[in-house]
Amino acid sequence: MISIVIPCFNEEEGLEHLASKLKDLEQDLREDHEFVFVDDGSSDSTYDRLRSLYRDRIGNDVKVVKHAKNTGVGAAIKTGASNSRGDYIATIDSDCTYEPSYLVKMLDIIKNENADIVTASPYHPKGSTLNVPAYRLFLSRNLSNLYNIVVKSKFYTYTSMFRIYKREALKNSYFRSDGFLAMAEILIKARKKGLKIVEYPATLKVRQFGSSHAKSLKLIREHLCFIMRTLLRKENA
Repeated sequence: MISIVIPCFNEEEGLEHLASKLKDLEQDLREDHEFVFVDDGSSDSTYDRLRSLYRDRIGNDVKVVKHAKNTGVGAAIKTGASNSRGDYIATIDSDCTYEPSYLVKMLDIIKNENADIVTASPYHPKGSTLNVPAYRLFLSRNLSNLYNIVVKSKFYTYTSMFRIYKREALKNSYFRSDGFLAMAEILIKARKKGLKIVEYPATLKVRQFGSSHAKSLKLIREHLCFIMRTLLRKENA
């Protein structure tokens, strides 16, 4: 079984689009599955809209969990995972900047290649981006380059949330960050534990509804602080 965890924050405008994409995904999924939506303290009607869209399935193969306040995507993933039942846990973006249908091929990879984590990778040589702001591409690519230097690895993308984990892999890659930094933290800790990580070439698109909730300057500072902590741990090892 696969549990599909979907953090949401002030996404009411795009929820019908998301629901349509998830319906298409379900037509192609062969595995038993459930959706776990985590409303991360939205100030709009995200929670009520989700419960309305899935009112006939809540309590069966759909859960809608709500945070009292906005705590970040990392915290939402922790909540989603703790409320899930699957042997595999997928985390996907509510804004459909990655096509939910990618999960079908990513599931084949994690099973056929006995991987622990499969992550969408737009910066992979076979991946691509579409209308994504230049500053975001600059930030993500250079962060990936910096992480590769520090941890002596060769990943193309560290910041994508669109992933599938074996349940034990996510549990064993314990991460502290409650924010967007969690994505890089998980990957680095999983690598350190010797877990098998496969990058799936994907297309990253600009969101159609609303605006990004990531604060670039804060995110840069968090990544740089994490990189410094990683370097210090290596020097003191």
